[in-house]
Amino acid sequence: MTRHQGEEAAAGRAVDEEETARRALKAQLSWDDPEQEPGKPCPCGNSDGLHGETCDCEDGAVLIHAMRLPGSTEDVTVWEDTFACTHGCNEYTETVTLPDAPWGVREQAVDSRGLPYERIRLFPGITHPQEDLLPGFGVA
Repeated sequence: MTRHQGEEAAAGRAVDEEETARRALKAQLSWDDPEQEPGKPCPCGNSDGLHGETCDCEDGAVLIHAMRLPGSTEDVTVWEDTFACTHGCNEYTETVTLPDAPWGVREQAVDSRGLPYERIRLFPGITHPQEDLLPGFGVA
């Protein structure tokens, strides 16, 4: 049996999207781990962020990279990182762009009346804090 070029291209896109979705899920993980200690590497792998920085609220308090969620309703590569104080006094957010780990895909779709529209489709397992504001949300 031979494969047509269109089938091969579709299969390649499916594999690429699956890999991209895997990277997005890995990027999104909640790292809220009470066992994290100062000096341990950041779970996101980035050593340039606020993780491990001293927090001025109390002696021994440091910031821990606690969570990463999608941080835009327009750009699928924008994420929002949350850094929390180990003593619970402060929490900071920082926007990061991860072009190799988008949280979804912008695509053209057709509604139930046959009219085209643009939407952002989240990858399976991704939680977006403002999903109802995404382009195309709720269009049937």
